[in-house]
Amino acid sequence: MKNFIIPRRFVRIKALQNLYAYTIAKQVHEKEAIEQIKKDFVWDCFLDEPIQKEQLTKAQTRAVGLFQAAIATTLPTHTFVYEENKKIAQSVDKHLAYYVEALKKDQTFLQYGFNQAKEYIYITLLYVLLLLVEWCKLGKVMHPSSKETDHLLKKQLAQNPLLEELYHNSKWVKMIYKNGISWAKDQDQVQNWYRQFIQSVEAPKTYLLDPNNSIKILEYVVQHTIFKEGPINDFLAMKDLYWDEHKRMVKKILIHIFKMLSTKDFAAFTLFWDNLEEKWATESKFYSRILTIVIENYIRYEEMIGAQTEKWDKNRILLTDKLILKLALAELIECKEIPFKVSINEYVEIAKWYGSAKSGAFINGVLEGILKRTHKEN
Repeated sequence: MKNFIIPRRFVRIKALQNLYAYTIAKQVHEKEAIEQIKKDFVWDCFLDEPIQKEQLTKAQTRAVGLFQAAIATTLPTHTFVYEENKKIAQSVDKHLAYYVEALKKDQTFLQYGFNQAKEYIYITLLYVLLLLVEWCKLGKVMHPSSKETDHLLKKQLAQNPLLEELYHNSKWVKMIYKNGISWAKDQDQVQNWYRQFIQSVEAPKTYLLDPNNSIKILEYVVQHTIFKEGPINDFLAMKDLYWDEHKRMVKKILIHIFKMLSTKDFAAFTLFWDNLEEKWATESKFYSRILTIVIENYIRYEEMIGAQTEKWDKNRILLTDKLILKLALAELIECKEIPFKVSINEYVEIAKWYGSAKSGAFINGVLEGILKRTHKEN
């Protein structure tokens, strides 16, 4: 289990997803602030003189322009100064303060995004493991079936040494209670799922007859029943907003757990959760690092991308492509310990998943162009 690795691509994808959400929220805050600034200069036919209408319109345009300039040149701070018009200064200052405060809150959520994904994965992982244990208990008490395959599978689950150890492992039981994981309120559902699984299983008899196939049996249950489209999958999706994406990570951890328990090195399993926490902490630092770099260099990267794509219609560049480029630049420029080719290849692959059919080639071309330009300037 020491060799278990949290894929770095998973970390990059979470960074992209959360950066995308942050960027959309940023755009919303900007629009809200501009709308509020405009309201500060609306002409009132009952209170204002007719001559003031044109003056207010000009002041409104000026205030919006000043606000947009303040947020376009740098990461704004609440230090706006404008001496030509007190009302304009007050309006821009007030709504810039709102915008800055909203961004600070969103950046806090942005940094928490990876740990939130970890919590989702832990919760669903524990639910799956506990469901297997519940089925192990059901296999011990439910009456045997006349169908040979049913009987063999029940026996395998009831006498599975991995599930037996899992159920009696104090470290894991403690974690179950700590996270409030329980099937107590859903026992009827658990039994119904168990019966459906036993009746519908089509595993080869050789799987069931071989007592040394305890891992294969569990992998089969996970792959063909729990993670298969259906009520169990739907239940887990309700627990995890990103279940369709996270299930690959849960499956990866489950397989490592099964393999480790099969060695009967139960002391190592006791340390499993602590070791996993350390790995999450390491990747969490990487996640926070690249996002912090992107936020601090947001305008700079925007300019670098703009210079390299000056012949492109800016409105046709996908937001996901632009964010992928910014994350890639953060790695290429600031994370020197990661080989250039690794970073570029990773983000090209991510672009193929989350962009258009042409996104991979676009990302690759822009990054190579920026690197060549940077090397010439240096």
